[in-house]
Amino acid sequence: MEMIRIDNFRLTDRNKANGNVIFNYEGDEAWADFNFYLQSTYCVSIRLGRHDTRLETRDIEEFIRQNSQALKQQVQPDVERLRRERREGIMAQQD
Repeated sequence: MEMIRIDNFRLTDRNKANGNVIFNYEGDEAWADFNFYLQSTYCVSIRLGRHDTRLETRDIEEFIRQNSQALKQQVQPDVERLRRERREGIMAQQD
């Protein structure tokens, strides 16, 4: 299973982010929604959400297990950016 990219990475709760992970599936793109659980600016856990029916749940979960550390490192800059943007938005509202 080959991951192509992560699209639409966004904060969905105080300590949770979601992103659509796009995979190469037989020359076509297939998606899976990943839930990233956060503590401060770090991703501590990743779980599978909804996904394209062409992909097998067990295959995606195995992909997460095998690539968890790399995925966490890949989203770290986005988590930091989203946290900073949220803080700046809150500060702007207080002014």
